[in-house]
Amino acid sequence: MVKIRDSRIELLRIVLMWTVMAHHFVVHNADSVSVFSSSFTRFFYNIFFYPIGRTAVGCFVAITIWFVAGKAGYSIKQAVKQIASIEGTVLFYSIVLGFFFMLRGDIQVSPTNLIDIFAPTLTGSSWWFVTVYAWLVFLLPFLIPALHVLDQKLHLYLSIFLVFAFGFLRYVPLFWIPIDGLLVDFIIICVLVCYIRWYVDLSTVDVRRLVTCCIASFVGVAISFYGQFHFDGLLGSTFANLYNGFFGSPASIFSLVIAISVFLIDLKMPHFSSRFVNAVAKLCFATYLISDYGPIQSWLWSSLFPFTRVGVRLGILQVLLVPTAVFAICLMLEGLRKLLAGFFMRLVGPCDLLNKAMS
Repeated sequence: MVKIRDSRIELLRIVLMWTVMAHHFVVHNADSVSVFSSSFTRFFYNIFFYPIGRTAVGCFVAITIWFVAGKAGYSIKQAVKQIASIEGTVLFYSIVLGFFFMLRGDIQVSPTNLIDIFAPTLTGSSWWFVTVYAWLVFLLPFLIPALHVLDQKLHLYLSIFLVFAFGFLRYVPLFWIPIDGLLVDFIIICVLVCYIRWYVDLSTVDVRRLVTCCIASFVGVAISFYGQFHFDGLLGSTFANLYNGFFGSPASIFSLVIAISVFLIDLKMPHFSSRFVNAVAKLCFATYLISDYGPIQSWLWSSLFPFTRVGVRLGILQVLLVPTAVFAICLMLEGLRKLLAGFFMRLVGPCDLLNKAMS
């Protein structure tokens, strides 16, 4: 029986990947947001697109955890298989792009860079998300059973403690938590999403409350952004840390609330199936691999599309038009790669292992 993909989730994946690209357009741009004369444009960029990348990542991770937590069991073999499903694409782009830019002289020929090219998931030098995501997936066969051992009350207390400690308390200057990092953030998302998956009845969840949570979080982001410039001492530092946390951590309080709320809103939408949406979603991961590869990232956002070169008069339209165009081109490149890989496989004959690595 063919498994029908849930196009609600696939459409959300597409939106999340586009959001990450829009975030990269703003945060890696050669020009700062201050080049825009409109205060509304600067506000929109600073409050939404500049810091939103980690929130999109958190939502993407929540999707993975949701489906893994819903399975009867998740073994080490399944984890390895899940990593292998993306490793072929990662390795392809790492080798092709790595040697291309090595020949151009943008990347130095050295043992370290060669290791980065042939083992990108292990080194994390080219794409940090791939490495952290792989570590999380490898840990899931141990994390999920451990969380199952907890009763509902203990699981709830653990979720509240982690969200409060890592989502808020670590951004207050007086406190220091000696455990940090993106993998820790992903594990916190895992604990929270597993609780929702196992113990929360989605039919009782009110979409209006979820939307209110998102709006309240963005209001908090705005207060934190402007508060860091208008208050001194402990309060000003806390505001600055909260804003920077939203920018840098998918487990910050603002990121968590927005990511989880958006995901639950998506789950509350009517189920539908679209072959087009599902096909595009399968190509989306490559848009990150292509556009966020070091030399390409620098060329796109520093040389080709600085705000001033695109035209500051466009204002908010810049972040809607430029990332969308780049996103579409990356999708076409990945689609072409898959077509050529399929043609090559038919030409040389069946080879399951190579076929999986190429597609």
